[in-house]
Amino acid sequence: MNSEEKAKRYDWLLEQYKQVEREINRVPKLPLETTLQDVNNREYTLDNENKVNFLKQQLSKIDNEVKRLF
Repeated sequence: MNSEEKAKRYDWLLEQYKQVEREINRVPKLPLETTLQDVNNREYTLDNENKVNFLKQQLSKIDNEVKRLF
């Protein structure tokens, strides 16, 4: 892969990363009072926590691919 292809791939990966971050930010959190009362300080319902964890794994994969580029 030449430098130009790497640059294009990097730009695409960066856009994907931003998109996943936006998806994470759109996942509704529990109210602060509920979070503070929870022993585990959960910010999300279990379903939403699973979604966020999946999305964070996606971010990690993107991160790893970027590292392999350079």
